[in-house]
Amino acid sequence: MSSRPSLRPGEPAVAGFVARLNPLTRCANLYHLPPHAIDPIATLSPVGSRTACRFAVGRPGECSSVFRVWANRDKFDVYAAIRTWKNLAKFSFHESGTYIYHLSSIDHENAKWVNLGDRTSKRIDTWSRPAPFVPGWTHLLTFMVPTEDVVVSPRAGFDDYQSVRWIEKPARSDTVTEFRVAVGDVGMPLIDAGPADYFLDAGIVDGFVLINDQVVVVTMHVTALDAVGRELLRDMRNDCVAAAPKDFRLTQSLGPRFAIPAVQPDGRHALWDIAPPPEAFIID
Repeated sequence: MSSRPSLRPGEPAVAGFVARLNPLTRCANLYHLPPHAIDPIATLSPVGSRTACRFAVGRPGECSSVFRVWANRDKFDVYAAIRTWKNLAKFSFHESGTYIYHLSSIDHENAKWVNLGDRTSKRIDTWSRPAPFVPGWTHLLTFMVPTEDVVVSPRAGFDDYQSVRWIEKPARSDTVTEFRVAVGDVGMPLIDAGPADYFLDAGIVDGFVLINDQVVVVTMHVTALDAVGRELLRDMRNDCVAAAPKDFRLTQSLGPRFAIPAVQPDGRHALWDIAPPPEAFIID
């Protein structure tokens, strides 16, 4: 994980890297901007038969959901999901430019917990590939984890925890950890910037190289929540609890969570990963 230096409020904060492909191994080395002839900050391998990025905020027993991003060896399509969904739902980012958030089957036993406009269709949302947010890079999805929602849950995160990239829970409760998933071309810089009092930390989480030599990269960004954002989050949690089916158990030991799809002001698609408010938990 690479962090940027401390800055004074109001100063611009910048994070970025560039990927260079090794033609012999097809591994992509990621270098800080501007690139220097030093060791890379990360090396991404080509997609294999079991390639998947798994990552979360916190630690086993006190964590967010565990997120998963993967691809198949012989295709350009990329997929993303929450690991505990298993075969319930996923995001599919197709080479054709069609992006879909969908159920695996409308007959899945937990499909009743998904908010579907049309109960005869697997599709929850569909959109087209967006324009590059910087030259050569296309945004796929952002997983949003409010620090207040990284809560104690005795059973959460222990399943194959060694394969998960655990990102430390931020010290400030008024923050969000954003896992941004993007696909891009080697040699094209990926740059993110923002005011230093908003853009608090950044780093590389994981990624892989597709069969067409494009790279899929998951980056981590810690951003600050203002009072309006915190109020909106409180409303979101309360709305989720109010709309939860009666058989959706809010028992704390089970670690119930809500996944809320949203479109950010800049048009990027996101999935908020939130926990019920403390007063809604059933203590067992």
